[in-house]
Amino acid sequence: MHVFAKPNGHIHVPRDIQLCCRHELHIVVPDDEEDDGSSDTICYMDQILAGDTVEMIIQGIVPKGVRVEVPARQILEIREAEGSLQKVAVFLIVYCSERYPVTRSQADSWRELAEVEVEKFVPLRENRRGRTVSHPFPYPSLHPEIKYRTTGER
Repeated sequence: MHVFAKPNGHIHVPRDIQLCCRHELHIVVPDDEEDDGSSDTICYMDQILAGDTVEMIIQGIVPKGVRVEVPARQILEIREAEGSLQKVAVFLIVYCSERYPVTRSQADSWRELAEVEVEKFVPLRENRRGRTVSHPFPYPSLHPEIKYRTTGER
């Protein structure tokens, strides 16, 4: 049985009926030779790739009752227009409606804030900023999508 109520943050929505929005966050991976061990390094590469740091930063900007997940991450080598190779860490960021409803417009405003906050620690890929979040989708459909996109299985 489903209970319809105003969002007050007290009702916990089961995961199988939560609505979510997602987007990608592209972080430029610094070259190893640029990392001279200076004290102004805030975040190391392994911390970035683990995804926990990114998840904690973004969780801090969304309202209570919205769960942030980083279910997929991948390192890509991208050839720029001038021919240089650039490493980029791509994170799939998901906003889940655990106790608070997630709408596309709200999730898009959280994406904007997330880009600003994460960029305080690591550089973002400029041509991937500002892309709108997905339409809301049911949480159970997230993991088959990730499996399909990351493994190439059909």
